[in-house]
Amino acid sequence: MKISIIIPVYNTDSSYLRASLNSCLRQTIADEIEVIAVNDGSTNDAGELLKEMAESHPSLKVINQENMGTSVARNAGIEAAAGDYIMFVDADDWIEEDACEKVLREAYKSNADITFFGYATNYTNREINRVLEKVPEGVFEKERLEIAILKGDSALGPVEVGTPWGKLIRAAVIRDKKVRYTPGLKKGQDTVFILNLIENSASFYYYAYLGYHYRMLGSSISHRYNPEIIGIMEATLKAYGDFVKNYNKGGIFKEAVRRKYYRILLGEYLMLDFCHPDNKTERSRRICEFNALTEKEPYRNIIEKITVKGFYDSLQLMLLKNKKTGILFSLKGLEIAVRNILIHQFGR
Repeated sequence: MKISIIIPVYNTDSSYLRASLNSCLRQTIADEIEVIAVNDGSTNDAGELLKEMAESHPSLKVINQENMGTSVARNAGIEAAAGDYIMFVDADDWIEEDACEKVLREAYKSNADITFFGYATNYTNREINRVLEKVPEGVFEKERLEIAILKGDSALGPVEVGTPWGKLIRAAVIRDKKVRYTPGLKKGQDTVFILNLIENSASFYYYAYLGYHYRMLGSSISHRYNPEIIGIMEATLKAYGDFVKNYNKGGIFKEAVRRKYYRILLGEYLMLDFCHPDNKTERSRRICEFNALTEKEPYRNIIEKITVKGFYDSLQLMLLKNKKTGILFSLKGLEIAVRNILIHQFGR
């Protein structure tokens, strides 16, 4: 078996799921591929669709489990995979019919442990191609890729380094190094997995080919009110810190994690909790709770010592340092309102 395609499934819309599965099952080298769909306790008709399609497609293997999250589902797929290479596909996305053949050919040529390839973001009314046509020298090196996951890298342009999809991965790296998803992480589980995967890989290659289609759904949970976001993100931040510690990473990595704390403080914590329109807690109480959070470590130390560039970022830092939280909340409220307008007009 050349490629194992792993698809975690949880209550995916049946039309999207069918399209995703068909794109994998109808590959030009279909006889050299197995598709492993892990049904993570779906309560809609996804389980029935998987059963129906498995009956007519011998290469489709279905694993049914209780709802334990995407991390556990992906791990189950990894354990069941028999292919020389592994490809991850999300249940509402799809791949080009020759994706496996073309990317596998490039993986053989380059002998890379991870072969990255291009993708398109598909909205309901348009498609945006994200293919890095010219690869800058030195970009696809281990530490450069890892730092890109933690803080970004403009030279990588459209490459989604921290996602499991858009990659063909040598299965031996995952198996021999026992690289797995961390059960329990609710956000950032992909980036933590990919960080560990890259660290345990020896070679990387980018193939300028649009093979993956990422479906942008308006119902994405990434903008929903989440009163548990602090605990969720602190578990992810700890995992980043553990990665830096376990692999003896230098100061640039430590600083990248510190900046992650800062960005998440002003990002997810404010956008998904303290300033979210669905948070009905009294404003004065929210301000007090946020101020109390910024007095805890490592947030307090980071706020005191971090440096930023640009007017808006400098303004936010000044407001944080001077406890002008009411003004900061008003700014974030405006930012959320503008974002929602843009999503409504252009994000479909």
